[in-house]
Amino acid sequence: MKIHNFFAELKRRNVYKVAVAYIVGGWALSEGISQVFPVFDVPNGIIRLIVILIIAGLPIALVLAWMFEITPEGIKRTATADAMPTSARPKKYVWLYVVVIGAVVSIGLFFLGRYSAQRPLGESGRPSPASAGSLPEKSIAVLPFENLSDDKSTAYFSDGITEEILNALAQIPNLKVAARRSAFQFKGNDLDLRKIGQLLGVAHILEGSLQKAGDQVRINVQLVDVQNGLQTWSEKYDRKLDNVFAVEDEIAKAIATKLRVQLTGGAGQPLVVDSTNNPQAHELYLRGLSLLAARGPGLLEARDSFQQAVKLDGKYAQAWGALALTELLLPSYQLDSFEAALPRGESAAQRALSLDPNTASAHVAVGLANSIRFRWPEADQAFRRALVLAPEDAEAINQYAQFLSAVGQLEPSLREIVRAEQLDPLSPIIGVVHAGALDSLRRDGAAEAQIKKTLAAYPEFRPAQAWAAAQYIERKMYREAETALRASGKLNGQNGDAKALIARGVADPTQRTAGLNSLTTSPDNDDIRQDPILYAFYLTSFGESGRALDQLEIYADKHNSAFAGWLWNRGFDALRGEPRFKAVLAKLALPYAPPDIAEP
Repeated sequence: MKIHNFFAELKRRNVYKVAVAYIVGGWALSEGISQVFPVFDVPNGIIRLIVILIIAGLPIALVLAWMFEITPEGIKRTATADAMPTSARPKKYVWLYVVVIGAVVSIGLFFLGRYSAQRPLGESGRPSPASAGSLPEKSIAVLPFENLSDDKSTAYFSDGITEEILNALAQIPNLKVAARRSAFQFKGNDLDLRKIGQLLGVAHILEGSLQKAGDQVRINVQLVDVQNGLQTWSEKYDRKLDNVFAVEDEIAKAIATKLRVQLTGGAGQPLVVDSTNNPQAHELYLRGLSLLAARGPGLLEARDSFQQAVKLDGKYAQAWGALALTELLLPSYQLDSFEAALPRGESAAQRALSLDPNTASAHVAVGLANSIRFRWPEADQAFRRALVLAPEDAEAINQYAQFLSAVGQLEPSLREIVRAEQLDPLSPIIGVVHAGALDSLRRDGAAEAQIKKTLAAYPEFRPAQAWAAAQYIERKMYREAETALRASGKLNGQNGDAKALIARGVADPTQRTAGLNSLTTSPDNDDIRQDPILYAFYLTSFGESGRALDQLEIYADKHNSAFAGWLWNRGFDALRGEPRFKAVLAKLALPYAPPDIAEP
């Protein structure tokens, strides 16, 4: 058969038409599978296998099209179909309907996928709610208990009770517990509990109220099924405050039993540790927890509360652990120096562990302290121990993710911060760290979508604006960088001009001198100059490699930066070949290049 006769025969036997229809239909089917299957938690491996089978089916479909033809009387061999009367043959152009319908479905699913990926937020700027069918059965959020006491200034007490029940439940294996920061954003909110459950990705909501009078406390709790909004369990507890730990433990066990999960260490082991007999110390501890969770300037008040608590009861391990963590977070918010805070935090952590080796917050503090001192193996061990004690603690997972980023374990860091965000989906700082993890891996599109999502939900969260500015400068998106820098300055009580000038100076050679002077001398940019890695990043952006390396050497000597993970960002690529940069990494006991990204 001549070649032109062969192609003519392909056309006559509708092989071309079948090929087009199969490709369009297969593409539509693949798009549908990729959109629908993840909702039902179908593993990616199975999805990939199905797509491969669809592709492999194309040559089979072409062979069948050559050999057979569909007629009104059924499937016939081509030779038989050719001998049939014209009226009995298949209608012409019917195949076009298959192509058009498949194309419409394919394009619709494609744009649905793109729209969903680019619109991760709901109308309110919060993450879009999960579908009810996708909520894990063994999952719960503990909403802040309503304070019904006459003295409204004791609201921190009801918040603290909520926190301790939440922390107790977080110790239970295989139970997803929404983190405090996400759950507490609904304090005083009359949003439907089913909507809250979907936003937090949990199947159950625990809500309650607390009324305190003298040394008496009444706690009312109810468990609500998010799927149908119905109350599945409720209880009332009237207790004396000297026995409040037993009340908290009793509630946590009742909920765990209701959710049919196995308690850690068996039913006889308490979930809430009775770590003090001093009610006043306990109230100070609870007040400190609320301030610690809020971050920002309130960290100083949190430290004062914890210090007063341990002064009243020197054997209060939980308060010592919280004090240690607070001390070590102060420098990250420029509320104290690393030199002053580090020894205080280490001392408090060791005191906590000497009283109770299972104090998870103290292990997190030890991990932070060792990271600051570049003792990476010891930090890793401490974080892992904390996660054994509190496997669903979003804060511990977040800190571990930042540690992994600092040592160049970028893919593991991303996995951990994704897990933290699943537990604490409304946490702005976790959202920022997630964007940073993606940026370090050069996943620009995903990083930009993540930081935009966080900024849309929390436009007044200054770390998000500061991180966005750096990310945009790395990618030469100077207009966006200027907007973020100006917003960061305004959130710091300034007019934002000095910071905006930095972006203009990097972008425009005619404004380089003014921008560099603003960076290096303006009082409004003193916060940048206080952190050597952050300062080095902007100096590098101006091409000031020598001065940037000076700052990195200061960091290697003084251990005084909260941005260790930034060393792997694209912004420092210009320095990676410098012997001084390699020497800094060697002094930090870090690899020259992380295993997850190629060397430039």
